[in-house]
Amino acid sequence: MNSLNNLVFNLAKIGNVFNNLNIPENLKLVRYSYMDYITKVMEYEKIYEYYCGESKALREYKMITSRSNLKINTNFIKKFVKEETSYTVGNPVTYESTSDEEMQLIEKMKDIFYDWDENHDAHLMNYLNLFTRIYELYYIDADGNFSAKIIKPTEGYAYRDYNGETLFFVHFFDAEFEEDVEVNGKIISARPKYIDVYTKDFIYHFNDNFEEIRSKDNNKFKRVPVSVGVISTEDYKDSLARDIAGLQDALETNLSDMGNEISDFRNAYMVLENCQFEKDEDLEEMKAKGILEVGKDGKVKWLIKDINDTFVQNTIDRYIDLIYQIGCHINHNEKLQSNLSGITLRSRLISLENKCTTLIKSHKNILKNRIRFICEYLNMKKEGDFNYKRIKIIYTPNIPQDNLSTAQMLSQVPDGVISNQTARTLFGFITNPHQEGEQVKKEMEENQQFEDESLGELYGDKHQHTEANIEE
Repeated sequence: MNSLNNLVFNLAKIGNVFNNLNIPENLKLVRYSYMDYITKVMEYEKIYEYYCGESKALREYKMITSRSNLKINTNFIKKFVKEETSYTVGNPVTYESTSDEEMQLIEKMKDIFYDWDENHDAHLMNYLNLFTRIYELYYIDADGNFSAKIIKPTEGYAYRDYNGETLFFVHFFDAEFEEDVEVNGKIISARPKYIDVYTKDFIYHFNDNFEEIRSKDNNKFKRVPVSVGVISTEDYKDSLARDIAGLQDALETNLSDMGNEISDFRNAYMVLENCQFEKDEDLEEMKAKGILEVGKDGKVKWLIKDINDTFVQNTIDRYIDLIYQIGCHINHNEKLQSNLSGITLRSRLISLENKCTTLIKSHKNILKNRIRFICEYLNMKKEGDFNYKRIKIIYTPNIPQDNLSTAQMLSQVPDGVISNQTARTLFGFITNPHQEGEQVKKEMEENQQFEDESLGELYGDKHQHTEANIEE
């Protein structure tokens, strides 16, 4: 471990020189990173299990023989993650720039993104929010197009130096088809595991024992081709799943218990006191006719369980309320007054908006680095030398907005206080203010041209009519 610490310390002093995995110390650091990945991947897999509805409450639910054993799943974790994803990137992310040269870059970016999955940014935000960490790996596909792949923290590991620069990225994946492999001296059918290590100049290919299985490839980019998205320095410990998993387990357990209690009421018992049946046929006749003759001291009653439904309902309501509070969400099923103003309704979203602001900033960091790699890609193709720092990334929250109040407010603002560009960003239905401004400018020029032509024709006719009168 001391040699590893010395290696990391030297890398921090002299910068990003980690490149050659043929050096034993470098490969040793990659192996150590693999062990660190193994310790963390179990936590990420637990989070993903909750997201997929495989909670601890349902896995370890205590079954009772000869009784109803329903399991009720209430996946608030998936609900909240999807709501936040829809809120932040439900509307497409747009780009703008005040420079004509960078506007050409935006057009080229549109061409690149045209072949991508329409939900790519949504999936990226979804996993970033779920795991609090996500990776986006860049590569040039077989057709020479710039492409990106989302790598979950269960599938990858990025080692970064003290300056935040990625020294190498490790991608873990399984083969597509099963093969006969040897495990603990036995031959079993399984999908082999492979490891790709991305450095500044090369891409190395290993098996799960870090044995090189084929020659390295050249990295066409000048840096490790990956973006790292991180919400919190606490990593998975600050995830939504860690915050509300216990409450969700308690809620699912109680709902499952109550559901089974209701189902077990089908098995209610009839208690007969001081009653005697001479033969079994008497019971069948009683069931068929629905008549029961009871002697002088006989008693008949139903044996049922007395359940305090008020206590149970209050407990469940507390669980649900705490889940919404800790998750910084609002329960849209709550009954509200009909005369609430738009500002009052918007204020109920303040906690969710503050949380989503952090998500957007983390997501934007990935997009900034993505644009940087796109500029390198376009430079390699000799299509221009663009400045990625001049691109502005715009997120439009996917929530109802009071555009009427905004229009009334702008109409009362004196001229020269708010620019038209800023005013357009206040309207929710305008997702690309710069493009909207260009469209308005184009329409105004067309209208002006039409008016000029109309006036020209009008005055031209008058002029000809005047000349005709003079000749007469």
